Amino acid sequence: MKKVAVVGGGISGLATAYEIDKRLRASGRHYELRLFEAEARVGGKIGAARRDGFLCEAGPNGFLDSKPSTLNLCRELGIENQLLRSSDAAARRFIFSRGQLHQLPGSPAAFFRSRLLSLPARLRIVGEMWAPVSPPGSDPTVAEFGRRRLGRQAAARLLDPMVAGVFAGDPERLSLGSCFPRIAELERDYKSLIRALLALQLKRGRRSGGGPAGPGGTLTSFAGGLSVLPDTLAQTLGDSVTCGAALTGVERHTQGYRLSLGTDRHSYDCDAVVLALQAADAVAPLQSLDAGLAGALEQFEYAPVAVVGLGFEQAALQTRLDGFGFLVPGEERRRILGSLWTSSIFAQRAPDGCVLLRTLIGGARKPELALLPETQLVELARAELRQILGITAQPVFVQVFQWPRAICQYTVGHRERLEQVEARLSALPGLFLTGNSYRGVALNDCTQNAASIADAVTGYLAPPA
Repeated sequence: MKKVAVVGGGISGLATAYEIDKRLRASGRHYELRLFEAEARVGGKIGAARRDGFLCEAGPNGFLDSKPSTLNLCRELGIENQLLRSSDAAARRFIFSRGQLHQLPGSPAAFFRSRLLSLPARLRIVGEMWAPVSPPGSDPTVAEFGRRRLGRQAAARLLDPMVAGVFAGDPERLSLGSCFPRIAELERDYKSLIRALLALQLKRGRRSGGGPAGPGGTLTSFAGGLSVLPDTLAQTLGDSVTCGAALTGVERHTQGYRLSLGTDRHSYDCDAVVLALQAADAVAPLQSLDAGLAGALEQFEYAPVAVVGLGFEQAALQTRLDGFGFLVPGEERRRILGSLWTSSIFAQRAPDGCVLLRTLIGGARKPELALLPETQLVELARAELRQILGITAQPVFVQVFQWPRAICQYTVGHRERLEQVEARLSALPGLFLTGNSYRGVALNDCTQNAASIADAVTGYLAPPA
């Protein structure tokens, strides 16, 4: 009987274990599958505080329905009927620039009316069609790409806050091809983002006029919060899941691997093992097995983020928060990355008559702020919201989450680091790595990669004749 271990009970580990289990069941083979999680609960950064009618997400708050992997998983798990689409208000997104909020334009006409960019900067974007393309084989930063194709002002006021919202990262260091591979692909294929947009709109129009979600998709969660997904996966896996079992070491054993787990270092022998951990968390356990692999994983960087959830009575606010929220360009020199108006995005996130905001602090811009004591983080968030939104009321709900390693930073050279990791893994058959340190940080990336890793694991255990 073959034995498979998955280490890590975040969404990557849970989805990978589920996909492996599904494939091995279908094969009719006898096997044992175990998932080990260091913490007392599964879900990783997916979790929430539920108190006094508020539901405040600890990390990600949804996924886009424009990609099939997560939606298909929900259908298989029987939780599709619990899905919750974001409100129409969530389409209104804002950038804080030069002392005021600017709504991101939703059409070419709105773009040219917007005061977010100066008129010359708006005209510069039209010239994107004639901007030089990235040289073949190059690895430009997001900032370099933005300045070259869109101009300095658009790069600073549009791309910079977008990077802050997705990666909490520094566009001057992040790799375009690794962070936004689709954008790099469109530039390569169409030589212009505008030409690409027009061509894709034409194709969608020929097919059906596009889907209801639009080209970027609709942000989707669950009525009970995003943790419904990892909790359901854990329930489906049942007794295969063991919490409170941190990985302390990996060594070769007969034809497979021996894992050392927990403070008592009890062991588990298996034929194949998937480490669904942050790259940084895999360094120490792999050191004795392969110092070269551990060294390659040690090169991956992370940005810390603090999430400050504040609930207010709507009647105490000077304005109505009606939209997704706002992001702040780095050039503004503010102490926050942005604020998401959670109760405007999804229903059932705040009690009647109240609103909930989640303010993001730290990132690659100001990493030291994310590590401040909770009381200081709350004071900081309130001060920034007072200056930006005019909120002076006392919060009726406060919740702080701190993530010292929130999001992996796909800096320039990320592809080469992945190649180093793959080269080391090639000498360690039966050992696999997955998670958002490698090929995408979004939830959809994690569920899509889970299926790919499951194919590789089952192919290794039962190679085709």
